[in-house]
Amino acid sequence: MLPYLHILIRVEDDGSLHALGAFTSKEKQSAYQKEAGLSDDHVRLDFYNGPFDEDVKVVYAGHRRWNMDRFQLGGYFKNEGEAWNWVTQEGYVSVLRIDTTYAEEKQFEQEALELYAKLQKRWRLASYQSLVDAEGAEKARANITLRFYEDALESFKPKTRRDVRALYAFVVLILLLPLAVYFYASSGADFGENVPKVSWLPNYATDISFYRSKQVQVYEFQINADDFRIWAGQSGMTIQRITAPETLSRYKAYLPTPEGASGEPMTPDGSIRLEQFQNWQDQISITVENGMIASGEGRAVAIYCADTQKAYFQNFINL
Repeated sequence: MLPYLHILIRVEDDGSLHALGAFTSKEKQSAYQKEAGLSDDHVRLDFYNGPFDEDVKVVYAGHRRWNMDRFQLGGYFKNEGEAWNWVTQEGYVSVLRIDTTYAEEKQFEQEALELYAKLQKRWRLASYQSLVDAEGAEKARANITLRFYEDALESFKPKTRRDVRALYAFVVLILLLPLAVYFYASSGADFGENVPKVSWLPNYATDISFYRSKQVQVYEFQINADDFRIWAGQSGMTIQRITAPETLSRYKAYLPTPEGASGEPMTPDGSIRLEQFQNWQDQISITVENGMIASGEGRAVAIYCADTQKAYFQNFINL
Protein backbone atom coordinates (compact mmCIF):
# COMPACT_ATOMS: atom_id res chain seq x y z
CA MET A 1 0.00 0.00 0.00
CA LEU A 2 1.37 3.43 -0.95
CA PRO A 3 2.14 5.49 2.22
CA TYR A 4 1.28 8.81 0.53
CA LEU A 5 1.62 10.58 -2.78
CA HIS A 6 3.46 13.79 -3.67
CA ILE A 7 1.02 15.92 -5.71
CA LEU A 8 2.77 18.52 -7.87
CA ILE A 9 0.64 21.63 -8.47
CA ARG A 10 1.29 24.54 -10.82
CA VAL A 11 0.17 27.97 -9.59
CA GLU A 12 -1.05 30.24 -12.38
CA ASP A 13 -0.59 34.01 -12.51
CA ASP A 14 -4.21 34.51 -11.42
CA GLY A 15 -3.80 32.19 -8.43
CA SER A 16 -5.50 29.17 -10.01
CA LEU A 17 -4.21 25.76 -9.00
CA HIS A 18 -3.69 22.94 -11.52
CA ALA A 19 -2.57 19.48 -10.41
CA LEU A 20 0.12 18.14 -12.76
CA GLY A 21 1.11 14.73 -11.43
CA ALA A 22 1.21 12.26 -8.55
CA PHE A 23 4.49 10.70 -7.43
CA THR A 24 5.54 8.07 -4.89
CA SER A 25 8.80 9.83 -4.03
CA LYS A 26 10.27 13.31 -3.81
CA GLU A 27 12.92 12.34 -6.37
CA LYS A 28 10.36 11.42 -9.05
CA GLN A 29 8.39 14.58 -8.35
CA SER A 30 11.53 16.72 -8.61
CA ALA A 31 12.52 15.05 -11.89
CA TYR A 32 9.10 15.85 -13.42
CA GLN A 33 9.31 19.43 -12.16
CA LYS A 34 12.76 19.87 -13.67
CA GLU A 35 11.70 18.40 -17.05
CA ALA A 36 8.65 20.70 -17.11
CA GLY A 37 10.87 23.73 -16.41
CA LEU A 38 8.94 24.71 -13.28
CA SER A 39 10.77 26.65 -10.57
CA ASP A 40 10.04 26.19 -6.86
CA ASP A 41 8.36 29.60 -6.58
CA HIS A 42 5.72 28.69 -9.18
CA VAL A 43 4.64 25.31 -7.84
CA ARG A 44 3.10 23.92 -4.70
CA LEU A 45 3.40 20.41 -3.26
CA ASP A 46 0.56 18.54 -1.59
CA PHE A 47 0.81 15.26 0.28
CA TYR A 48 -2.11 12.87 -0.03
CA ASN A 49 -2.17 9.66 2.00
CA GLY A 50 -4.86 7.82 0.05
CA PRO A 51 -4.58 5.03 0.86
CA PHE A 52 -4.00 3.48 -2.56
CA ASP A 53 -2.97 -0.07 -3.36
CA GLU A 54 0.27 -0.68 -5.23
CA ASP A 55 -1.56 -1.61 -8.45
CA VAL A 56 -3.38 1.74 -8.64
CA LYS A 57 -1.89 3.70 -11.54
CA VAL A 58 -4.13 6.79 -11.72
CA VAL A 59 -5.44 9.48 -9.37
CA TYR A 60 -8.12 11.95 -10.43
CA ALA A 61 -7.94 15.64 -9.47
CA GLY A 62 -11.18 17.59 -9.37
CA HIS A 63 -10.95 21.30 -10.29
CA ARG A 64 -13.82 23.68 -9.58
CA ARG A 65 -14.43 27.28 -10.60
CA TRP A 66 -13.80 29.65 -7.70
CA ASN A 67 -13.86 33.45 -7.56
CA MET A 68 -14.91 34.23 -11.14
CA ASP A 69 -12.43 32.76 -13.63
CA ARG A 70 -10.03 31.07 -11.20
CA PHE A 71 -9.95 27.31 -10.71
CA GLN A 72 -9.15 25.66 -7.40
CA LEU A 73 -8.52 22.03 -6.53
CA GLY A 74 -11.51 20.20 -5.10
CA GLY A 75 -9.50 17.16 -3.99
CA TYR A 76 -7.91 13.92 -5.17
CA PHE A 77 -9.93 10.78 -5.88
CA LYS A 78 -9.60 7.10 -6.78
CA ASN A 79 -12.08 7.24 -9.67
CA GLU A 80 -13.65 9.70 -12.08
CA GLY A 81 -17.11 9.44 -10.51
CA GLU A 82 -15.92 10.59 -7.09
CA ALA A 83 -14.08 13.50 -8.68
CA TRP A 84 -17.13 14.73 -10.62
CA ASN A 85 -19.17 14.71 -7.39
CA TRP A 86 -16.88 17.47 -6.16
CA VAL A 87 -17.06 19.89 -9.06
CA THR A 88 -19.91 21.90 -10.51
CA GLN A 89 -20.92 21.90 -14.15
CA GLU A 90 -18.20 24.51 -14.69
CA GLY A 91 -15.45 22.31 -13.28
CA TYR A 92 -13.22 19.67 -14.84
CA VAL A 93 -11.24 16.58 -13.85
CA SER A 94 -7.54 15.93 -14.51
CA VAL A 95 -5.95 12.50 -14.84
CA LEU A 96 -2.80 12.17 -12.70
CA ARG A 97 -0.88 9.11 -13.73
CA ILE A 98 1.32 7.99 -10.84
CA ASP A 99 5.07 8.38 -11.43
CA THR A 100 4.70 9.50 -15.05
CA THR A 101 7.47 11.54 -16.66
CA TYR A 102 6.90 14.92 -18.26
CA ALA A 103 7.77 13.52 -21.70
CA GLU A 104 5.30 10.65 -21.29
CA GLU A 105 2.59 13.05 -20.15
CA LYS A 106 3.07 15.38 -23.12
CA GLN A 107 3.01 12.39 -25.52
CA PHE A 108 -0.18 11.16 -23.86
CA GLU A 109 -1.78 14.60 -24.22
CA GLN A 110 -0.72 14.86 -27.88
CA GLU A 111 -2.24 11.46 -28.67
CA ALA A 112 -5.48 12.52 -26.98
CA LEU A 113 -5.69 15.73 -29.02
CA GLU A 114 -4.93 13.86 -32.26
CA LEU A 115 -7.63 11.29 -31.50
CA TYR A 116 -10.12 14.03 -30.69
CA ALA A 117 -9.35 15.73 -34.03
CA LYS A 118 -10.23 12.49 -35.87
CA LEU A 119 -13.37 11.89 -33.85
CA GLN A 120 -14.42 15.53 -34.21
CA LYS A 121 -14.84 15.05 -37.94
CA ARG A 122 -16.44 11.62 -37.63
CA TRP A 123 -19.03 12.59 -35.01
CA ARG A 124 -19.28 16.32 -35.75
CA LEU A 125 -17.98 17.23 -32.31
CA ALA A 126 -17.05 20.77 -31.37
CA SER A 127 -13.65 21.78 -32.70
CA TYR A 128 -10.76 21.99 -30.30
CA GLN A 129 -10.44 25.73 -30.87
CA SER A 130 -14.10 26.29 -30.04
CA LEU A 131 -13.60 24.32 -26.81
CA VAL A 132 -10.61 26.51 -25.93
CA ASP A 133 -12.63 29.65 -26.69
CA ALA A 134 -15.51 28.44 -24.52
CA GLU A 135 -13.64 26.74 -21.66
CA GLY A 136 -10.03 27.86 -21.76
CA ALA A 137 -7.05 25.79 -22.88
CA GLU A 138 -6.43 24.15 -19.50
CA LYS A 139 -9.97 22.87 -19.06
CA ALA A 140 -10.31 21.81 -22.71
CA ARG A 141 -7.08 19.77 -22.66
CA ALA A 142 -7.94 18.20 -19.31
CA ASN A 143 -11.40 17.10 -20.41
CA ILE A 144 -10.15 15.69 -23.72
CA THR A 145 -7.33 13.83 -21.96
CA LEU A 146 -9.78 12.42 -19.42
CA ARG A 147 -12.10 11.15 -22.15
CA PHE A 148 -9.16 9.65 -24.00
CA TYR A 149 -7.94 7.88 -20.88
CA GLU A 150 -11.34 6.35 -20.15
CA ASP A 151 -11.66 5.40 -23.83
CA ALA A 152 -15.21 6.72 -23.79
CA LEU A 153 -15.09 8.44 -27.18
CA GLU A 154 -13.88 5.40 -29.08
CA SER A 155 -16.09 2.88 -27.27
CA PHE A 156 -19.52 4.47 -27.87
CA LYS A 157 -20.38 4.38 -31.56
CA PRO A 158 -24.10 4.28 -32.39
CA LYS A 159 -24.66 1.57 -35.00
CA THR A 160 -28.33 0.58 -34.64
CA ARG A 161 -31.61 2.40 -33.93
CA ARG A 162 -31.38 1.13 -30.38
CA ASP A 163 -27.95 2.71 -30.06
CA VAL A 164 -29.30 5.97 -31.47
CA ARG A 165 -32.16 5.98 -28.94
CA ALA A 166 -29.61 5.31 -26.21
CA LEU A 167 -27.55 8.22 -27.50
CA TYR A 168 -30.59 10.53 -27.37
CA ALA A 169 -31.31 9.40 -23.79
CA PHE A 170 -27.69 9.99 -22.87
CA VAL A 171 -27.78 13.52 -24.32
CA VAL A 172 -30.94 14.31 -22.31
CA LEU A 173 -29.25 13.00 -19.18
CA ILE A 174 -26.22 15.20 -19.81
CA LEU A 175 -28.47 18.24 -20.26
CA LEU A 176 -30.26 17.55 -16.97
CA LEU A 177 -27.09 16.72 -15.00
CA PRO A 178 -25.98 20.37 -14.48
CA LEU A 179 -29.35 21.18 -12.93
CA ALA A 180 -29.03 18.25 -10.52
CA VAL A 181 -25.46 19.20 -9.62
CA TYR A 182 -26.44 22.84 -9.10
CA PHE A 183 -29.36 21.86 -6.86
CA TYR A 184 -27.09 19.64 -4.80
CA ALA A 185 -24.26 22.17 -4.53
CA SER A 186 -26.58 25.04 -3.65
CA SER A 187 -27.23 23.54 -0.20
CA GLY A 188 -23.97 25.19 0.89
CA ALA A 189 -21.52 24.33 3.63
CA ASP A 190 -21.21 25.17 7.32
CA PHE A 191 -17.96 26.56 8.72
CA GLY A 192 -16.65 28.40 11.74
CA GLU A 193 -13.49 29.28 13.67
CA ASN A 194 -12.66 29.00 17.38
CA VAL A 195 -16.20 28.00 18.35
CA PRO A 196 -16.47 27.02 22.05
CA LYS A 197 -19.00 24.16 21.57
CA VAL A 198 -20.88 22.40 18.76
CA SER A 199 -23.72 19.88 18.90
CA TRP A 200 -21.87 17.19 16.91
CA LEU A 201 -18.84 16.97 19.25
CA PRO A 202 -18.78 16.06 22.97
CA ASN A 203 -18.65 18.78 25.63
CA TYR A 204 -15.00 18.07 26.42
CA ALA A 205 -14.00 19.22 22.89
CA THR A 206 -13.28 22.97 22.90
CA ASP A 207 -11.97 25.74 20.61
CA ILE A 208 -13.45 24.12 17.49
CA SER A 209 -12.73 25.27 13.93
CA PHE A 210 -14.45 23.47 11.07
CA TYR A 211 -15.70 23.20 7.49
CA ARG A 212 -18.57 20.75 6.95
CA SER A 213 -20.55 20.01 3.80
CA LYS A 214 -22.25 16.97 2.30
CA GLN A 215 -18.98 15.95 0.67
CA VAL A 216 -16.28 16.94 3.15
CA GLN A 217 -15.92 17.20 6.90
CA VAL A 218 -12.72 18.78 8.19
CA TYR A 219 -12.37 20.12 11.72
CA GLU A 220 -9.94 20.52 14.62
CA PHE A 221 -10.39 21.02 18.35
CA GLN A 222 -8.60 21.04 21.71
CA ILE A 223 -8.86 17.81 23.69
CA ASN A 224 -6.67 15.81 26.06
CA ALA A 225 -5.29 12.40 25.14
CA ASP A 226 -7.67 10.33 27.30
CA ASP A 227 -10.74 12.13 25.98
CA PHE A 228 -9.46 11.72 22.40
CA ARG A 229 -9.33 7.96 22.93
CA ILE A 230 -12.88 8.00 24.33
CA TRP A 231 -14.21 10.12 21.44
CA ALA A 232 -12.46 8.05 18.76
CA GLY A 233 -13.67 4.79 20.33
CA GLN A 234 -17.27 6.02 20.55
CA SER A 235 -17.00 7.10 16.90
CA GLY A 236 -16.05 3.56 15.87
CA MET A 237 -12.47 4.44 15.02
CA THR A 238 -9.39 2.27 15.46
CA ILE A 239 -6.55 4.01 17.32
CA GLN A 240 -2.81 3.46 17.04
CA ARG A 241 0.37 5.34 17.83
CA ILE A 242 1.89 7.50 15.09
CA THR A 243 5.09 5.87 13.82
CA ALA A 244 5.71 8.14 10.80
CA PRO A 245 4.68 11.74 10.06
CA GLU A 246 0.96 11.98 9.24
CA THR A 247 -0.49 14.84 7.18
CA LEU A 248 -4.12 15.97 6.95
CA SER A 249 -5.92 18.91 5.40
CA ARG A 250 -7.07 21.68 7.72
CA TYR A 251 -10.41 23.48 7.55
CA LYS A 252 -8.69 26.59 6.16
CA ALA A 253 -8.05 24.74 2.89
CA TYR A 254 -11.80 24.76 2.20
CA LEU A 255 -12.97 28.12 3.49
CA PRO A 256 -14.32 30.36 0.70
CA THR A 257 -11.96 33.16 -0.29
CA PRO A 258 -13.43 36.65 0.33
CA GLU A 259 -14.50 38.39 -2.85
CA GLY A 260 -11.69 40.41 -4.31
CA ALA A 261 -9.05 38.61 -2.23
CA SER A 262 -6.51 36.10 -3.45
CA GLY A 263 -6.40 32.57 -2.07
CA GLU A 264 -2.65 32.44 -2.68
CA PRO A 265 0.19 34.45 -1.12
CA MET A 266 1.10 36.93 -3.86
CA THR A 267 3.67 39.71 -3.88
CA PRO A 268 2.91 43.04 -5.65
CA ASP A 269 4.82 41.91 -8.75
CA GLY A 270 2.75 38.70 -8.99
CA SER A 271 5.55 36.30 -7.97
CA ILE A 272 5.44 33.90 -5.06
CA ARG A 273 8.40 33.14 -2.81
CA LEU A 274 9.09 29.65 -1.49
CA GLU A 275 8.84 30.85 2.11
CA GLN A 276 5.38 32.25 1.40
CA PHE A 277 4.29 28.92 -0.05
CA GLN A 278 5.59 27.05 2.96
CA ASN A 279 3.79 29.37 5.36
CA TRP A 280 0.60 29.06 3.35
CA GLN A 281 0.96 25.26 3.25
CA ASP A 282 1.28 25.24 7.04
CA GLN A 283 -2.04 27.08 7.27
CA ILE A 284 -4.01 24.63 5.11
CA SER A 285 -2.49 21.34 6.31
CA ILE A 286 -1.04 19.81 9.46
CA THR A 287 1.74 17.26 9.89
CA VAL A 288 1.97 15.41 13.21
CA GLU A 289 4.91 13.24 14.26
CA ASN A 290 4.12 12.66 17.97
CA GLY A 291 0.67 11.42 18.93
CA MET A 292 -2.08 9.07 17.77
CA ILE A 293 -3.94 8.32 14.55
CA ALA A 294 -7.47 6.91 14.35
CA SER A 295 -9.15 5.44 11.27
CA GLY A 296 -12.89 4.99 10.79
CA GLU A 297 -15.33 3.97 8.09
CA GLY A 298 -14.66 5.07 4.53
CA ARG A 299 -12.03 7.80 4.42
CA ALA A 300 -12.46 9.13 7.95
CA VAL A 301 -9.12 9.85 9.65
CA ALA A 302 -8.28 11.67 12.88
CA ILE A 303 -4.85 12.50 14.25
CA TYR A 304 -3.95 13.72 17.73
CA CYS A 305 -0.94 15.93 18.37
CA ALA A 306 0.48 15.17 21.79
CA ASP A 307 2.59 18.33 21.76
CA THR A 308 -0.36 20.73 21.37
CA GLN A 309 -3.16 18.49 22.72
CA LYS A 310 -5.15 19.14 19.57
CA ALA A 311 -7.14 16.76 17.36
CA TYR A 312 -7.56 17.03 13.59
CA PHE A 313 -10.31 15.20 11.69
CA GLN A 314 -10.80 14.70 7.95
CA ASN A 315 -13.45 12.74 6.05
CA PHE A 316 -14.14 12.76 2.31
CA ILE A 317 -17.60 11.32 1.81
CA ASN A 318 -18.33 9.17 -1.25
CA LEU A 319 -21.73 9.88 -2.79
